[in-house]
Amino acid sequence: MKKLLLALALSAGFAASAQAELTGNLGLTSDYRFRGVSQTQNAPAVQGGIDYAHKSGFYVGNWNSSVSSQVYTSGAGLESDLYAGYKKEIFKGISVDVGSYNYFYPRATTTARTGSNFDTYEGYVGLGYKDIIVAKYSRTLGDGYFGTANAQGTTYMQADGKLPVPVIKNLAVVAHYGRTNVANNTAYDYNDINAGFVYSLPKSLDLSVKYFTNTSTGTAFETANTVSGQKLYKNAVVVGLTKTFN
Repeated sequence: MKKLLLALALSAGFAASAQAELTGNLGLTSDYRFRGVSQTQNAPAVQGGIDYAHKSGFYVGNWNSSVSSQVYTSGAGLESDLYAGYKKEIFKGISVDVGSYNYFYPRATTTARTGSNFDTYEGYVGLGYKDIIVAKYSRTLGDGYFGTANAQGTTYMQADGKLPVPVIKNLAVVAHYGRTNVANNTAYDYNDINAGFVYSLPKSLDLSVKYFTNTSTGTAFETANTVSGQKLYKNAVVVGLTKTFN
């Protein structure tokens, strides 16, 4: 599996040439929320990544964030993601996006859950209209799902929207809905929702403010996502600032 994912990343990377765009990003957030759940025990995180996109539609990238070593037990306090795929407009603003997104947590091993580590591999397909709305379907490619073993076939479905505010320049309203269905363990199924706004500042800076909430959370889910008495799934307002480098 890892060899297959590496081959996909390399094929996308080497397909690129001088006609490709290299961008980077660096950010700070008051809480790193992934699919509605805090990865930092409701604390701030430093994040950053790099993307390489070819005009043909192939792209490859890496994104990283600090995480809690109590959530990802015995780990380096780091999440490092590798992804590659193909995105192309197919009809008047409508685009399709297909690829693989893979999450790595160096040295982290599970304790409360039964998997040996938290590393997770997903394939995805998405359909979007301009930068306004995107629907995406992700499915695990391996046995584990963020520490839950025997979870091959776990799916995540999401819809994301972004709508500019006409009366306020550089301001956009954003919203997200996601549904997690954990294979062979429906007790971990839930919905995650967030909404807020993003404001574009000078010098390629983006300020975001979002409200996060989760629904249909069962006892098993809530217990698994409570660390040192902190509820990682609780409602929260998250503020973030991101700098993009071209």
